[in-house]
Amino acid sequence: MREEENMIESTLLITATTAAIFSAIAAWFSYTVSKKSLEFQKNYSKNQNLLNELNSTIKEASSLKLILSSGADESNEEITSLIIKLKSNLQDLSVAGIINYQALKLSSVENVYDLARENGSLAEVIEELEKKHNEVFK
Repeated sequence: MREEENMIESTLLITATTAAIFSAIAAWFSYTVSKKSLEFQKNYSKNQNLLNELNSTIKEASSLKLILSSGADESNEEITSLIIKLKSNLQDLSVAGIINYQALKLSSVENVYDLARENGSLAEVIEELEKKHNEVFK
């Protein structure tokens, strides 16, 4: 009988120890996830304005690219005004030191015809802005 009691006590001790170990492991994982989440939130809040500006400019470039590729009924003046607005936003990002505007093909585009000649310029802008967007979270 005594031997059975010892075995039961040993089993309970082993079970309790195992539960404590797994509890400690779970607490450690919880801590690391919380720490990474806090770091992400700090980084996001610190760069929220930049991210919004990058997202807005990416959206403008994507919209312009879509308009040009779909052959929409937009007038040359409307498209030119979209180009000017996009270039203005890119210049603002360049002044802030986020991108090198002069290195982009779009910097030499003045109108729809220039943009048609430099058909990869919008894709280049979108790629560059997405790269900068992703760098914020590294």
